[in-house]
Amino acid sequence: MDVSIDEHTKDAILNLIHNYKEIKSIENIYSTPSGYKHIIILTICLDGNMSTFDSHNLADSLEKDIKKLDNIYDVIIHVNPI
Repeated sequence: MDVSIDEHTKDAILNLIHNYKEIKSIENIYSTPSGYKHIIILTICLDGNMSTFDSHNLADSLEKDIKKLDNIYDVIIHVNPI
Protein backbone atom coordinates (compact mmCIF):
# COMPACT_ATOMS: atom_id res chain seq x y z
CA MET A 1 0.00 0.00 0.00
CA ASP A 2 1.30 3.47 -0.88
CA VAL A 3 2.29 5.69 1.99
CA SER A 4 2.80 9.40 1.51
CA ILE A 5 5.63 11.40 3.03
CA ASP A 6 5.18 12.46 6.65
CA GLU A 7 4.23 16.03 7.56
CA HIS A 8 7.75 16.83 8.80
CA THR A 9 9.25 15.93 5.40
CA LYS A 10 6.51 17.78 3.52
CA ASP A 11 7.15 20.88 5.63
CA ALA A 12 10.90 20.58 4.96
CA ILE A 13 10.23 20.42 1.21
CA LEU A 14 7.88 23.42 1.34
CA ASN A 15 10.50 25.40 3.31
CA LEU A 16 13.09 24.60 0.63
CA ILE A 17 10.68 25.71 -2.09
CA HIS A 18 9.99 28.99 -0.29
CA ASN A 19 13.73 29.77 -0.37
CA TYR A 20 13.36 30.25 -4.13
CA LYS A 21 11.75 33.66 -4.53
CA GLU A 22 11.30 33.06 -8.28
CA ILE A 23 8.71 30.34 -7.58
CA LYS A 24 5.32 32.02 -7.80
CA SER A 25 3.26 29.04 -6.64
CA ILE A 26 3.18 25.29 -6.20
CA GLU A 27 0.46 23.53 -8.16
CA ASN A 28 1.00 19.93 -7.03
CA ILE A 29 3.15 17.95 -4.68
CA TYR A 30 2.91 14.17 -4.75
CA SER A 31 5.00 11.40 -3.30
CA THR A 32 5.27 7.71 -3.90
CA PRO A 33 7.31 5.18 -1.93
CA SER A 34 10.40 3.60 -3.41
CA GLY A 35 11.68 1.08 -0.90
CA TYR A 36 12.08 2.91 2.40
CA LYS A 37 12.43 6.29 0.65
CA HIS A 38 10.11 8.41 -1.50
CA ILE A 39 9.98 9.89 -4.96
CA ILE A 40 8.67 13.45 -4.98
CA ILE A 41 6.77 14.81 -7.97
CA LEU A 42 5.93 18.47 -7.95
CA THR A 43 4.79 21.24 -10.26
CA ILE A 44 6.06 24.76 -9.73
CA CYS A 45 4.99 27.98 -11.46
CA LEU A 46 7.54 30.52 -12.61
CA ASP A 47 7.39 33.82 -14.50
CA GLY A 48 6.54 33.02 -18.11
CA ASN A 49 9.19 35.50 -19.24
CA MET A 50 11.97 33.50 -17.60
CA SER A 51 14.01 31.63 -20.18
CA THR A 52 13.60 27.87 -20.43
CA PHE A 53 17.30 27.51 -19.60
CA ASP A 54 16.98 29.57 -16.40
CA SER A 55 13.76 27.88 -15.30
CA HIS A 56 15.32 24.45 -15.71
CA ASN A 57 18.46 25.53 -13.86
CA LEU A 58 16.25 26.65 -10.98
CA ALA A 59 14.35 23.35 -11.04
CA ASP A 60 17.65 21.41 -11.08
CA SER A 61 18.90 23.37 -8.09
CA LEU A 62 15.66 22.77 -6.16
CA GLU A 63 15.82 19.08 -7.06
CA LYS A 64 19.33 18.80 -5.60
CA ASP A 65 18.23 20.56 -2.40
CA ILE A 66 15.24 18.25 -1.92
CA LYS A 67 17.34 15.14 -2.61
CA LYS A 68 19.53 16.07 0.38
CA LEU A 69 16.67 15.14 2.70
CA ASP A 70 17.20 11.74 4.31
CA ASN A 71 14.14 9.89 3.09
CA ILE A 72 14.03 11.20 -0.50
CA TYR A 73 15.12 8.87 -3.29
CA ASP A 74 14.36 11.02 -6.34
CA VAL A 75 12.63 14.25 -7.35
CA ILE A 76 10.75 15.09 -10.54
CA ILE A 77 9.89 18.75 -11.10
CA HIS A 78 7.59 20.09 -13.79
CA VAL A 79 7.80 23.82 -14.52
CA ASN A 80 4.72 25.78 -15.60
CA PRO A 81 5.11 29.34 -16.90
CA ILE A 82 2.58 31.85 -15.61
